[in-house]
Amino acid sequence: MMERGRQLYERARHLMPWGTQTNAKRPDPAFEGVMPLYVERAEGCRLCDVDGRWYIDYRSALGPIILGYGHPAVQAAVRTQLEKGVLFSMAAPVEVALAERLVSMAPGVEQVRFLKTGHEANAAAVRLARAFTGRDHLVTCGYHGHSDWFAAGEGASCRDDNGVPRALDALVTRIPYGDVAALEAVFAQRGPDIAALMMVPYDWGPVVAHDFVHRARALTQAYGALLLFDQVLTGFRLAPGGAQEYFGVVPDLTSYAKALANGYPLSAFGGRREVMAKLDTVMITVTHGGEALSMAAAHATLGVLREEPVVAHLWRMGERLRNGFDAAARSLGLPARAFGLPPAVQFRFSPAPDEDRWLRQCFFRELFRRGIFASVPFLLSYAHRPADVDETLAAMHAALAVVAEATTG
Repeated sequence: MMERGRQLYERARHLMPWGTQTNAKRPDPAFEGVMPLYVERAEGCRLCDVDGRWYIDYRSALGPIILGYGHPAVQAAVRTQLEKGVLFSMAAPVEVALAERLVSMAPGVEQVRFLKTGHEANAAAVRLARAFTGRDHLVTCGYHGHSDWFAAGEGASCRDDNGVPRALDALVTRIPYGDVAALEAVFAQRGPDIAALMMVPYDWGPVVAHDFVHRARALTQAYGALLLFDQVLTGFRLAPGGAQEYFGVVPDLTSYAKALANGYPLSAFGGRREVMAKLDTVMITVTHGGEALSMAAAHATLGVLREEPVVAHLWRMGERLRNGFDAAARSLGLPARAFGLPPAVQFRFSPAPDEDRWLRQCFFRELFRRGIFASVPFLLSYAHRPADVDETLAAMHAALAVVAEATTG
């Protein structure tokens, strides 16, 4: 039983819509009684709920934790900055140091500005692209936050009562990741009106669409639109230089958040100097954009990413997890298989969507019972060591045995 967690949730749901601040952290009825509702503390790759149960965490705080909870270099940088101050009446030196470090690591980022959330960074990049091109139409590919621009263009059946003016629908076209035909069609139809294509370079699915990403670069250049990479989640997980390095494609603007500061609230958007220069007339400013603790954390995080084999470790541990899952499934006669790039592994149990969902829920419930915090996708961190992955695989084998029994019972 999760007595304290349940008590906290009963109090919270009367005070806050959802009972929490983030959609993904809402209690999931499918995991009632096994998934922790509140986390008290976290260390390395493990977290402890308010009822004292420890879990190996594969949610990584929805992506921000790339080095592990409480990484010594990050914590030391924050403590040092805390002694100096958090927010000042003018800019802090750490802003310059962080900008220099990010620009040196990210291909195509010649200048950068800092905000607090991925939503803000994406919205700022879109506004800047519209100002630079003098155009209004936006093409989107993926989830980019709760801004009006990213909640438009879906049609009445998908957007009733979401508070977004229907007039915006005419200014936004959504296309699926990897669909080259849809990409070419929208540019053939609306090319001269398109200010930007805002896209996730990889959506953590089974298809890594290199041709799609390269075609996006070619079409935006051909039609005078800007290419915007939303790297809020992919940033620093695919390669030290981000998706630019992994795909060999340099966008005009890139947005970062999540792993940028290993859990401290910070985002960034940056790119070509001539585009960023438009910020002289485009007013994008927030009081806490220069908050020094998060910047110190980001400076330390990027330092570790640059000096240690963090990304290579994510890939190795992800491969270990994928291969171990596949081997366990085969040994039990299950058709289940892992998919996705190694830093963020997912699992498929059946080609039938409803059956796949039910079997995954069964699998995840058994993992929670065995001390594994399951997630879609499984996000690896630098703190996940081989022993942690092997402990996870042992729990997965036992959970898959329950799934196998459920499918034959």
